[in-house]
Amino acid sequence: MALGNIAQQFLRQLDIDLVAYVAQVGPVEAVGVNAMGNSGTTNRLLLGILAGSSFASQLIGDASLSKRPMKRVSQPLAKFGAEIALSPAGTLPATVIGQKLHGAEIQLEVASAQVKSAAIFAALKAGSPSTIIEKLPTRNHTEIMLRQFGADITTEADNLTIHVQPGQEMLGQEVEVPGDMSSAAFWLTAGRLRESWPLMS
Repeated sequence: MALGNIAQQFLRQLDIDLVAYVAQVGPVEAVGVNAMGNSGTTNRLLLGILAGSSFASQLIGDASLSKRPMKRVSQPLAKFGAEIALSPAGTLPATVIGQKLHGAEIQLEVASAQVKSAAIFAALKAGSPSTIIEKLPTRNHTEIMLRQFGADITTEADNLTIHVQPGQEMLGQEVEVPGDMSSAAFWLTAGRLRESWPLMS
């Protein structure tokens, strides 16, 4: 299932409007577990978002997502004071005990935009500034969008070192999200394999 659909279902489960969620303060406690389906992105980002909440949450996924490693996310978040319990294999289900977070300087061991984004979300809820150092430069969509909303996030010239200053007022924005080329790639490939299939209509 697409990330957008999973995210919207999650927000509806929390009984909040998508626009209000973006413009105001964040999630409220869900009734029951939060089902991520097959969306690893949704799961990883929510670990960072929920770490600084005031309630406990449980995240589950389908059979495929439940096999993916999550320690690469939970371990960096633990340096902010996050409490995240995973299965003995380091996978879903995950229980996030939301609490006050503190600033930290962390060096990411994997080059992952999703892990970095989870850390940024946690850093925004921390009580003091944080520095996140990437192993290699990754996509910076999260930083660009959060700056647009008013977050104080700066990236040094090395494109590896990110400074996050929490406590800024973030205001709702109108955002246009482009289509996901990775989703279209399957159909483009199939079209090339079958001459009778038009690539575009």
